[in-house]
Amino acid sequence: MKKKSNLWKNIKKTWHYIKGCKKNLIGYATVSVIEGIIGAIIPLFTAQIILDITDKAINQLILSALAVFGIEIVLYIMYYFKFFLYQKIYQKTLVNLQIAIARETLKLEVKEIDKAGSGLFIDRLNKDTQDISAMFMEYTYWTSYVISNIGVLVTILILNKYLFIYAIITSLSIFLIMQKRLNKQYQVERKVKKLQEKKTGLTSELVREIRDIKALNASNTILNQTSKRIIETSNEEVKALRIRGLYTYFENNMRAITDFLFIILGCFLYSKNLLTIPTFVIIYNYQTKVKNLLMGIAQLLEYNKKFTVASDRIYEVIEDNTFEKEKFGTKEIKKLNGNIKFENVNFSYQPDNKIIKNMSFEIEPNKKVAFVGKSGSGKTTIFNLISRLYHIDSGKIELDHNNINDLNRNTIRNNMSIITQNPYIFNFTIKENLKLAKSNATMEEIRNACKLACIDEYIMSLPEQYDTLVGENGVILSGGQKQRLAIARALLTETEIILFDEATSALDNETQSEIQKAIANLQGEYTILIVAHRLSTVIDCDKIFVVDDGKIIAEGTHKKLLKTSEFYKNLYEKDLQV
Repeated sequence: MKKKSNLWKNIKKTWHYIKGCKKNLIGYATVSVIEGIIGAIIPLFTAQIILDITDKAINQLILSALAVFGIEIVLYIMYYFKFFLYQKIYQKTLVNLQIAIARETLKLEVKEIDKAGSGLFIDRLNKDTQDISAMFMEYTYWTSYVISNIGVLVTILILNKYLFIYAIITSLSIFLIMQKRLNKQYQVERKVKKLQEKKTGLTSELVREIRDIKALNASNTILNQTSKRIIETSNEEVKALRIRGLYTYFENNMRAITDFLFIILGCFLYSKNLLTIPTFVIIYNYQTKVKNLLMGIAQLLEYNKKFTVASDRIYEVIEDNTFEKEKFGTKEIKKLNGNIKFENVNFSYQPDNKIIKNMSFEIEPNKKVAFVGKSGSGKTTIFNLISRLYHIDSGKIELDHNNINDLNRNTIRNNMSIITQNPYIFNFTIKENLKLAKSNATMEEIRNACKLACIDEYIMSLPEQYDTLVGENGVILSGGQKQRLAIARALLTETEIILFDEATSALDNETQSEIQKAIANLQGEYTILIVAHRLSTVIDCDKIFVVDDGKIIAEGTHKKLLKTSEFYKNLYEKDLQV
């Protein structure tokens, strides 16, 4: 059951990200109060100007006009400072929230991203943080606006109780219409948020995977799916705008009617000597402020709801248990020897679809081991479990005879490197991409790693060499070059365990041979695990595990398996025919 939102709890949480701007907040609140006071004074001077014109008091008229001019100049100065302070507070809040949600997103279990989709988290990181930062300031503004304009009501009551009662009744009627609109908008906007998440996820994939879409000639299919999401979201957004427009139409008509009736009532009171012309002018100017005061209260209620929607979505990621975070133990080991053991391990990405089935094996330190089998047999999943990207359903995984659940993040992640089939290369320079693995790496260390990975010669041939910007996902690099750069990045960390997940699959035979030599140079010093499609690349491994349907069905050296495993022999013979 979804837990009930708590507005004040969310405001308190947001205050944690804004409290570093105390001076700016105090300044903002002070300016808002001064602005409200000035707004309350101006109608008095406006009425005086009308009296001066009526009485033909030219000198007094000039003084009154100068007073209004001076007050308006001060008001505009207040506007400037208020805008300046708003931007400072907004920026600080936005930065703090976005950093917090980015940090917590990186702590999420990978399965949460798989399940919810990237669009959900992108939207919350970008749009909801902007909304909550802006709305917090708007909330502050309207609160100060309401407080500073309460004096207007008191002034009208003192001047004329009849017009005070009328102003309250008519303003409340407009307020009720606004409330009706806000309630309907709130329901639609919650739905819009959900649709926007899906749209963002699909549109980001459209841009990010444009090369694969073109290669598959799937542009029309993807465009149809994207168009469907865009239209669906747009229809709900239009629905929200239509509701706003319809009720705003009623509000404006009600304002016009109440203004007309106000004048009629004023004339009646004047005819009965219950109202003077100057008082009528002052209250006429003030009645708009009364309506705006109630509009301010309505705005507060609207921002309450919007703030609640945005903050609920943000704090679901930052603090709540809606999305499962990675859980690590507390035990830290600086340097693992490289022993890996699976004991009756079971795992499934989806319920009732087990990928790893009661799997057991052990890998000794500094050995070169391969996992081979058909596609979808569970080979890559084994690596995902060793690196703790996913948590097993049952059984036990041990690193150096320590339960992996007892080890902290650094022990696991700092002691192993993974080179995937499609490594992601960031839109940085080559040197910056390599320094992601080791921020304090020297150029000598960087080049040595690249030489081992057979990529240094190519990098040095580029005009900017190691300062070359590679583009999004290394667009200027070939598939083989990206993999070699990823291998260099892994070698730079000098971790004890290195996992190669189809790392040579995109390489030509000559480059693959060079990489095999680089891997051979590491043999005996590192625990090396290889998931391989080409069996010819792993025949020199100390041990080969044959995986089928989530189980280890055979193990041994290449020569042994050719004799003892018909399954392996068939895989190898097919590989030779390719």
